[in-house]
Amino acid sequence: MARYSKARIRTLLASVDGAPTNDAKGDALEELGKYLLGTVSGVEFRRRNILDALRAHELDLAFWNDQRISLLHFLDAILIVECKASATAVGSDEVGWFVRKLQDRGASHGILIALNGITGDGDKSAHSEVLGALIRDKIKILLLTRAEILSLTTTDQLADLLKEKETQLTLDRVVHIDRN
Repeated sequence: MARYSKARIRTLLASVDGAPTNDAKGDALEELGKYLLGTVSGVEFRRRNILDALRAHELDLAFWNDQRISLLHFLDAILIVECKASATAVGSDEVGWFVRKLQDRGASHGILIALNGITGDGDKSAHSEVLGALIRDKIKILLLTRAEILSLTTTDQLADLLKEKETQLTLDRVVHIDRN
């Protein structure tokens, strides 16, 4: 178990909040994602801003997850992470696009870091896109929000949070859990 630096997390979030452009916000959030997942034993950062051969899809972050030793052994060997630093909840179009990227790469999991969450429970919401990906494609999208990130102190807590999210998504069809 590794400990996270609360000061570093706050500093990285402040970098996101203070960035002058959307691209700079995204870059800062990617740094936070690299820190959170790259600190987990058995998880190694591999690449950032990865374009496919047609240059149609860009992946924000990719990690190698050594399932033999990783706390995140229940996730794919290649972890794909999407980072959204928008000021509002992420909508269905953006979540749907992330699902498409995961489909095209044969992934069964994706981690979505959306600081302000995703849109609600209606038919055209991001929540329905996550559930559709699960039902239609057997793809599980695990959401991490600002509040959840701020609550983390160890890599064990991150692993437990992601396990709980996968359990809730699979058994109860719940995308976001409130641990308070």
